[in-house]
Amino acid sequence: MKRTAFSAVCLIMMVSGANGQEFGRFPDNPHGEFINGPDRTYFRLDKPFRYLDPNGLEWVAPAGEATDGASIPWEFWTFVGDTYSGLYLNAAIIHDYYSCSKAREYYSTQNTFWFGMRSLGVSETKANIFWVAVRFFGLDYWSVDPSVKPPSPCNKGPAGQKEALNDVNSQTRVIALAKFAAMVRTLETTNGRVLDIVSDQPIAPNTERGNEYLEYLRTAMKKDFDVPRETLGLFSVVSDAELAARNPAGTISPWIEGQVPALDKYMAQAALKYPPPLKLESGDYAAFVAGPRDLKLNDFAAVFRLPVNEK
Repeated sequence: MKRTAFSAVCLIMMVSGANGQEFGRFPDNPHGEFINGPDRTYFRLDKPFRYLDPNGLEWVAPAGEATDGASIPWEFWTFVGDTYSGLYLNAAIIHDYYSCSKAREYYSTQNTFWFGMRSLGVSETKANIFWVAVRFFGLDYWSVDPSVKPPSPCNKGPAGQKEALNDVNSQTRVIALAKFAAMVRTLETTNGRVLDIVSDQPIAPNTERGNEYLEYLRTAMKKDFDVPRETLGLFSVVSDAELAARNPAGTISPWIEGQVPALDKYMAQAALKYPPPLKLESGDYAAFVAGPRDLKLNDFAAVFRLPVNEK
């Protein structure tokens, strides 16, 4: 394995002032090394790394802790960016340790990931997208056992953590990817205000309803999405042409006006304007709005290297 000594101060500039006061702060920069594992790169701390949340509660990832970004399945890095990129590393380190050790309450751990990103200047839209990814595809709900001493460190190497997508077949995986892609588009279109449109009604992220909805999607995924279609909201394919034309630092393109009537209505009521569409040689790009049973294995095969011959 190739090791590279690293101090994250060279990538991450601490954000102070309003962000730190409102969203907490990282007193120090993470210090450790990037190590190339068999499947992906991971980052190992060589000293403890701290985050102080908005209430002043200290979250500490111990020396020796390794993160491989497994909070977010690797397929999604293609169109939202990976958690090693710039401002995300700090929050990923803290989130991955507490997801592994389960030393703090489940919802507090997920919210700390969001606050950590926001404290460093990540936009609300992008923070909501990453929050959705860990809620939809991360670990199942856990309860803290006060009689158990949290491991320190918890994850020492490249094995990573169990992802919700590990236990599903390829067809279900494609449906899950299309579900997430549609939520990313909706969040991008609405400046992070709307997670999805279900039965013509908007669902906001980081709300009780938003949490309930993501729990429902996790349950539906375990049932291979064999649930009433009207409860699942929007779906969308991500094309190779779209990925080739987008800004590599950005996410996939937003919806365009006229694609989703209920979203048009929301945008008008909220006095929001649609973002500029992605430009292709053929004109403005309009993402395909799909139903879960319309999706085929090869819709994502080229992008995500899915085994298209799996039954």
